[in-house]
Amino acid sequence: MLYIGCLGIVWIIKDSYILMAPRNYLKSKSILLKELLSCSLCLGFWFGLLFGSINYKSDTDIINLLCTPFAVSAFCWFIDSLLDLIQEATVLLKNKRENNIE
Repeated sequence: MLYIGCLGIVWIIKDSYILMAPRNYLKSKSILLKELLSCSLCLGFWFGLLFGSINYKSDTDIINLLCTPFAVSAFCWFIDSLLDLIQEATVLLKNKRENNIE
């Protein structure tokens, strides 16, 4: 559940319409923020670190604390890349259909 929660937060920050204005404002202020707010791998790492640290207080397993940021980061990147691939395939198929009809 932790990974899915972090994934949701990453999507909201990186891709949501509702946060577009604040995201664009922050991106315009710093190259570092522009890169961070465009990268699901980066955002996943930092949210994994945050939530892994919170989880560490209740579950004092140091391995979980060290592995969680990397695992969440990889999970967020994988799902984001998979959805990009699906979206590109959908657009390609739509364009093929439109070109065949005309």
